[in-house]
Amino acid sequence: MIRGLRNIFVRLWVTTLVTVPLCFYVMPWVRQIFSGMGPVLFALGVVITGYVFVGFLMNFLGGKLIERLIREAQMWERAAIFNRAKTKYLQAVRIYDSFLLSPLSVGKIKTRLTGVLARFSLTVDRENEIFRRAVLVYLTANPWDETLAGLWLRQLCKNGAVDDKEQDLLTCLANIHYTNPKLMPFLTRLFLNLGRLDFSAKQLYARVLEVPSLKQRYGKDIRTLLEEPVQQPEQDIIYPVQHVPRQPLPLAHQKKISAIWMGFFTWLRHLIQSVRAGVVFCFGFVTWHARRLMTRIQVKDRWRFYLKAGVLGIISLWSLVFMYNTVSHLRTPGTVDEIEVIIEKKISKPFTIQVAAYLKESHADKYLEILRQNSIDARIKKTGGGGKTWYLIQVSEFADKNEATAYGNHLKQQDIIEDFFVSNK
Repeated sequence: MIRGLRNIFVRLWVTTLVTVPLCFYVMPWVRQIFSGMGPVLFALGVVITGYVFVGFLMNFLGGKLIERLIREAQMWERAAIFNRAKTKYLQAVRIYDSFLLSPLSVGKIKTRLTGVLARFSLTVDRENEIFRRAVLVYLTANPWDETLAGLWLRQLCKNGAVDDKEQDLLTCLANIHYTNPKLMPFLTRLFLNLGRLDFSAKQLYARVLEVPSLKQRYGKDIRTLLEEPVQQPEQDIIYPVQHVPRQPLPLAHQKKISAIWMGFFTWLRHLIQSVRAGVVFCFGFVTWHARRLMTRIQVKDRWRFYLKAGVLGIISLWSLVFMYNTVSHLRTPGTVDEIEVIIEKKISKPFTIQVAAYLKESHADKYLEILRQNSIDARIKKTGGGGKTWYLIQVSEFADKNEATAYGNHLKQQDIIEDFFVSNK
């Protein structure tokens, strides 16, 4: 569960880091193509797609790294350099426990990894706790693997100590391999040492008594165990009952709350450790590739030439862009005389009169044609207001407001215009 939460949180973080800037960058183009698509729907689609892609990429990268480490460990194992092989196997386990692998696709990788760890543990390293647990996990999932089951039973006979999980695995193997002549001697020896009389043990004992060689070896011990009477105590011993005061309810609630907090802090610690392991892994990955690149550059002259040519090309391109921008900013947009005429025109005649305003450009054009037929200097000015586009009809230019008002009244007396007002351009 903790690995699944780590995977979900890291995927969400990477998706947010990548898709949010992508939405702002791509959304204007998409809205031009699909004008009916809302921004919320588009952003949601991008986030979901990014989340799925990031999960696939993380899972693919984690699987490839684990497979590469397993191959390297097996190479060191074949070379009889077991310390290096053990280091590579443990690195593969750390990647398996990290945030890279999706909880929905770890089954195949788990079988592959626990299988190689179990083989390494049963043949080379029998003391490492991680490898020992890998053996239990692999044989529990694959109890039909006769080779590894035989190696594990032989090791268990040498050690002698069996815990609860190993007892469960022994029962599973006995139910499957109770007729296997290679595994029956180890199972019988372990069951007799443990004094087991359950159904799985009796089934195994019955099968052993049918095989002459095994009956001769273990028959006496089996009969002794099966016919041993149950010892009864000579007299009943009455132990005094100690009345333990009942703890108040608030203390129980406090223990429950403290257990919840401990679980939360444990999960948070594992999350921080996973993120730190991921950062260390990424840093090591980048450093390793950078070292390989530097080694190739130092060894091969062709790589060195390509690197120099690329750096010089980038510097040259940046210099050309810088020179072009500088020259384009220094270039004057017009002559001094044109600027003076424009400034003089804006300063000398800042007033005009507005005689009409239309929402349709065709109506404005018709009215402008009527004014020009009466030899009036008129023009159309396009502007926005109230969420609409207006086409304003303006007449002439004037140095002051009084002159513009007088000319407007003159046109109104001749019935050329209906009304007007003076506007400052």
